[in-house]
Amino acid sequence: MRLEQIYPEVRTFETTVTDVKDQQGQWVALEKSYFYPESGGQPADRGTLNGIPVLDVQLEEGIVWHRLETPLLENEVQGTIDDSTRTDHAAQHTAQHVISAILQDEFQIKTVSFRTGSEESTLDLELNEWTETIQSRLEDRLRSVIRAALPITATEYTEADAVRLPLRKTPQVTGQIRVVQIGELDYSACGGTHLGSTSELELILFTGQEKVRGNVRLMYVAKDRAFRLLTAERRVLTETARALSAKKDQVHTVVEELKQEQLRLNRQIGQAEDLHVTTVLQQVLTSSDPVLVLHHEQENIRFSEKMMKALAEEKRTALIWNETAKKLLMCSSGPVHLGKFAKTHLKQFNGRGGGSEKNAQALFMTYEDASGYIEVLKEELHT
Repeated sequence: MRLEQIYPEVRTFETTVTDVKDQQGQWVALEKSYFYPESGGQPADRGTLNGIPVLDVQLEEGIVWHRLETPLLENEVQGTIDDSTRTDHAAQHTAQHVISAILQDEFQIKTVSFRTGSEESTLDLELNEWTETIQSRLEDRLRSVIRAALPITATEYTEADAVRLPLRKTPQVTGQIRVVQIGELDYSACGGTHLGSTSELELILFTGQEKVRGNVRLMYVAKDRAFRLLTAERRVLTETARALSAKKDQVHTVVEELKQEQLRLNRQIGQAEDLHVTTVLQQVLTSSDPVLVLHHEQENIRFSEKMMKALAEEKRTALIWNETAKKLLMCSSGPVHLGKFAKTHLKQFNGRGGGSEKNAQALFMTYEDASGYIEVLKEELHT
């Protein structure tokens, strides 16, 4: 076992530099190191060497390499491991062991992979669908396991002795095998860092799930991450309830009522817009101009789009500039291919867009650019 596995409580140590390499940053190897290198879905430790931040730790051919923010000038080194990072990673990893063990024990669901992220951790499970029943039983069992304060130990066994244990998964290594035991709940061959007891987990919250390559990916946070999330979400709930003048347990109901009211108002707005389009259309159609040019200064783009659709249905050639959206809408009943014309001329007027033979759209930074394009297009449409 490596030093950080034998002495997981060590946070400061003294040692000497044994090797240096420059590979996308400054890396050093030490005579001894208590830093945990990235492995098995668990991120590397953070800390300092002689006050210089350690940005990464990797294990290569049995050597622990430390990437530094700036070069290390001294040969004698004092290492300091960031306790909050080590404890956080250990908590997320311990939570994974517990969750995986319970899922396999209760539902025979196997864990495919695990990853500790910067905000939440993930478990990929050999499962087609996540259900409320699974989550409810898992959460109940988790509370029991945390209250039970099961001891967590790490012991190195020979391969022959290790395989006699009730290991959750077949070891991926041979020779001496490090087995992490959580009470009688879980035996796993693992090289990561862990808490000393399940009670130190304090709290585990599930933040979501999704399907990934035919499996279910479960997201969660544990210990301090869980309390920070709980505090943040409670603050949001409190502020939302205050804004809605509702009790916290009534927020969902009030939001649903507001959504229904919004749908009703949107329908009314749509009906009013349709009536307005009909009224304006009747006035516009009295014009005998072969190319109708409309300038909508305050109308929203939805109204302009409805007007354009109505004019197209009337087989009229029209150009509508919407000032709010800085968008030009075009329809044509003539021989000019609007999409091809746009592709050829838009760039000249700092515009972008395109379309089909009979319909096109374009965006411009200014009305001056749009009006220049309109004049050129009108001339082409007239010919």
